[in-house]
Amino acid sequence: MKPLAIVAFAFPAAFAASAGAQSAPPSSPTPESAELPRPVDRREGNWRLEVGYRGSFVSDSGYQPFSSNGYFPEFSMAASHTLLEDGRFSFAGGLAWDVGSSSSEVRQVDPASLVMQRFTVTLEGRIHFGRWGYAYLRAAPGAAWEKVEVDDAASPAPLEKTNWLFATDLSAGYACLLWPRDAASKVEPRFWLQGEGGYGWVAGQELTLEPALPSGSPVQTTGVDLGALAMQGGFFRVATAVSF
Repeated sequence: MKPLAIVAFAFPAAFAASAGAQSAPPSSPTPESAELPRPVDRREGNWRLEVGYRGSFVSDSGYQPFSSNGYFPEFSMAASHTLLEDGRFSFAGGLAWDVGSSSSEVRQVDPASLVMQRFTVTLEGRIHFGRWGYAYLRAAPGAAWEKVEVDDAASPAPLEKTNWLFATDLSAGYACLLWPRDAASKVEPRFWLQGEGGYGWVAGQELTLEPALPSGSPVQTTGVDLGALAMQGGFFRVATAVSF
């Protein structure tokens, strides 16, 4: 075969091979190279309800007429919802309600009582440990309603005062997952036991009590001044919870 014929035959074959190599689709990744999605641990749930007990140690001297030991017990409830999640960390917001009362005697004669309710917004950062639960840091600003009452035998009506005051808590704790601990990716009701400790602060007020007489009553009486009261001090809370 002549050289010119060899060139004419070889050139189209080489061009076709080159075009086929360029138009071939890219090879798909092998199963070994494909990245698998990370499973999501949903054991903490999206919604959470808590019911528990709170105990506060009030060091303010203005609390002495209402307690012989400086201790204030409360019933506690809270509800929260997970707002942000990032790996082992999450952030939840919610609402909490605490209510309690204490009584003693003023001047060893007149019964005195204090009722307080707290309404707070809970802001909670969490770090999760899988089936073992999570640790959390909680701030809870809000308001407290206080009612102070003294049954003075010399007064035609009980002496009392009610007031709304600014309140806030700062605490840290741990929530232990009780059951069920398996099925991490499944959203289902789960039960928890948790405990925390921190510091509670309620703005102080002057306890100038007046008789609880009807408006326009002709009876002339004088009130009593018990000084100032600030419900502040360390506290602990234990609670059971359900998440879903």
